[in-house]
Amino acid sequence: MMRRPLTIAAALVACVGLALTPAAGVAAKTKTVQVADDYFAPTKVTVKKDAKVKFKWDPVNGNPHNVTMKKGPKGVKKSKACTSGKITKCNKSGTGAIGIKFTPKFNKKGKYSFVCTVHPTTMKMKVEVKK
Repeated sequence: MMRRPLTIAAALVACVGLALTPAAGVAAKTKTVQVADDYFAPTKVTVKKDAKVKFKWDPVNGNPHNVTMKKGPKGVKKSKACTSGKITKCNKSGTGAIGIKFTPKFNKKGKYSFVCTVHPTTMKMKVEVKK
């Protein structure tokens, strides 16, 4: 009589264990960077390869801003403005105070530095992409 409840309990424990195990190929997490009047927050982000970084313009900005790659790993060339895509082809946002969208996917490992070309001395940030 006791076998049936024990079998059911063992099956439940196994199911819970499977549910808590991370699935292979889970998408990399998206990090958010605030683009505010004269600063980025945070100023440094570390992500895994193929993760996205969402640059979010503060809705109360009074000044125009952009996000422009200043330096990246070998093989990543500067590009035209775009809203999203692989960092190797999309590494410069549009310019504006609010409403700009820029969410590049970091598909190449290495260190990237970004500036706002409108405020290059005060608005700098870095992204490091690891395996």
